[in-house]
Amino acid sequence: MEGQEKIFKPPCTECGGSCCRYVAIEIDRPTSKTDYDHIRWWLLHRDVNVFIDHDKKWHVEFRGVCENLGPDNQCMNYNRRPEICRTHGNNEEECEYFDSPYLYYFSNIREFERYLDKKKINWRFKQHTGK
Repeated sequence: MEGQEKIFKPPCTECGGSCCRYVAIEIDRPTSKTDYDHIRWWLLHRDVNVFIDHDKKWHVEFRGVCENLGPDNQCMNYNRRPEICRTHGNNEEECEYFDSPYLYYFSNIREFERYLDKKKINWRFKQHTGK
């Protein structure tokens, strides 16, 4: 088989269905205090996270298991799965089994605020006095 390119097949049977346990939506890179405040608000909600991927793209992530993921971590509706499921992980660099998609991962407001402070980003609004 010399000269033939090996076709990559994702290790779905070994993985545990990592890609079937969340939904991530790309968002604009935050640039204002309001943007940072919105992310802080999102992170106050259970099972909502924010991450920056290796391409420096920002995402909001919603943790939740696909309703078609079976107890054996295999798709129970494999032949009728959405196209995104069919194409995700078709390259080794796209598959969570081989590498984390996260460059930075924020699962709570404190982690995000520490990141902003470390980057010396001015994210704080003027304190309200209640008067």
